[in-house]
Amino acid sequence: MLMNKDNSMLLVIDVQEGLTPVQESPREVINGCMTLLEVAGELNIPCIVAEQDHKVFGPTMIDLRNVIKNDTVYYEKDTFSCYKNDAIRKAVEKSGKKQLIIAGLEMHLCVLQTAIDFHEAGYEVFVVVDASSSRSNFQNTLGVQRLNKNGIDIVSREMVLFEWLDRSGSELFNDLWERRLR
Repeated sequence: MLMNKDNSMLLVIDVQEGLTPVQESPREVINGCMTLLEVAGELNIPCIVAEQDHKVFGPTMIDLRNVIKNDTVYYEKDTFSCYKNDAIRKAVEKSGKKQLIIAGLEMHLCVLQTAIDFHEAGYEVFVVVDASSSRSNFQNTLGVQRLNKNGIDIVSREMVLFEWLDRSGSELFNDLWERRLR
């Protein structure tokens, strides 16, 4: 199945000041999430930003906060799976969207558990591998393997963007091509 902008919701998990710098590829995660958030904003795709224990791990990275639309809601959580947080689960359910595009930290923990739980609840789940990471390549690889084994689609941010855009020639496509994808 392809990702469709009219049926998608973006969920960015735990890309926070206290977690991101210790990841295997922090800049790739930040850049990937920024691009996804910017394009989702341009296409009016709803976004949720989850933060693990804000007091311990701090706010979402400033790079992301600078591109997040004003109507995007931040949710603090203490559960590893966003599905097990009542407010986040209800926000996803209320959106009516059936495709959940997930990016963030950490691949083998919160991203994995969230993806599996939403998949088991009947959602089409896509994890953006070049906008997600773990603290080590070993943990990241294990997370991706488990996601695959559990029927979760592993995608790149370009796959997400091109499926959301559906065609070339728009101003947004041209801007992405010039600034981000070359």
